[in-house]
Amino acid sequence: MPNERGPESADTVLEAIRSRRVTRAFEERAVTNESLVRVLEAGRWATSGGNRRIHRFLVVRDPGTLARLRAVTPGMFSAPPVVIVICTDATRAAEELVQLEHDATTWIDVGTAAMNMMVAAHALELGTCPVTSFSHGAVRVVLGLPPTVEPELFLLRGPPLQPARLYGVVHIAPVADVAGQCGRGQRLGARAHEAAVGGEVRHRSQRAAAWVFPSGVAAVRLCRPRPTHSRGHTSS
Repeated sequence: MPNERGPESADTVLEAIRSRRVTRAFEERAVTNESLVRVLEAGRWATSGGNRRIHRFLVVRDPGTLARLRAVTPGMFSAPPVVIVICTDATRAAEELVQLEHDATTWIDVGTAAMNMMVAAHALELGTCPVTSFSHGAVRVVLGLPPTVEPELFLLRGPPLQPARLYGVVHIAPVADVAGQCGRGQRLGARAHEAAVGGEVRHRSQRAAAWVFPSGVAAVRLCRPRPTHSRGHTSS
């Protein structure tokens, strides 16, 4: 049966994106194989530069291994029932002629895979937390990774200990403040879906140049922020 697309399905996806929050404390309850596979499927369908697919997902569920990972991962505040490790496969990268030391798209692919899996997990009523603060050398030893496999990001996953909520004050700027129509210097408001022809907008310390090509595909290029005073922020 073909997938039906329309305003209702779009609203469902957007609501999942808007309501997702990082989960830092998890229940000890196990994650089912079915939901785990569905989340990995979401990661598999993420974008990949040149469709080269050089990343692999390593699932860690053994309590002893999870405990050892936590010991070398400052960013892991609690022990989740599952950790998905997004890794770069250097052998696959060499086959695809990817220069890992120069190609920034490889990290973009890590991010898109993680975000796909985070939204999918949220839709399945599971919490997630991305972590990049860990000892790469120690993780290699704990997981027994070969030299050609580099751990890039941990995705902690499991039933949240409590319903997701915002901690502190988090300001999410409206579309009208972060996007504009090129060439006109106008901001996009409620009718952001209307045809745009380009322009540059500024929001706080970050500038974004946005374009819409004849195909209707929009691209946004984030420019280098201007120097400003340091401000703390909270990720969500």
